[in-house]
Amino acid sequence: MKAVLFVLVSALSMNAMALEITTTVKLSQKNSAESDYKQILMNAQDDAAMFVATGGQVRGPNLETALENVRFVNRTTATDMQIAEEILKLK
Repeated sequence: MKAVLFVLVSALSMNAMALEITTTVKLSQKNSAESDYKQILMNAQDDAAMFVATGGQVRGPNLETALENVRFVNRTTATDMQIAEEILKLK
């Protein structure tokens, strides 16, 4: 009985540890993804400024990448101009 209980407790402990590791990895990946997403938006600020200043005539590659990401992540119906203006507000 003690051996069975020990095995059961050990298995539960290992499952808890595996869950903790899995959760930590997922949180790290989420934080990394959020950081990457924000960096994409920050990198697009110069292109966004040019886009807004030219009334949407000049579209840089960083802005294009940011627009694609914003639309994928947020499923927004905002116009490119609205997104560019929001990118300019980021700090």
